[in-house]
Amino acid sequence: FSLNNSVFQCVFFKTQDQKQDRMKRETVRAVKDLAYYSSLGLQVALSIFIGLFFGIWLDGKWGTQPVFTLVFLAFGIAAGFKNIWLALKKSRKM
Repeated sequence: FSLNNSVFQCVFFKTQDQKQDRMKRETVRAVKDLAYYSSLGLQVALSIFIGLFFGIWLDGKWGTQPVFTLVFLAFGIAAGFKNIWLALKKSRKM
């Protein structure tokens, strides 16, 4: 009986260790994904504001009031949507 019990414990603990390792890997992956997707909003906002402020600065420097502001605002919005597109593409690969 002692031999069977030790074999059972060996198999049981091996599968438990495998489950814990798998859960740990899944948790690490989930945290990395959460960090990536939560930073996506910040990336979009920053790309829009950088484009906007650069356009305002150029318009103030050259006196071409809404031209560069609108152009670089559009570039910032396009960059923000590109970031979203890349995130969706990455999530579909998973």
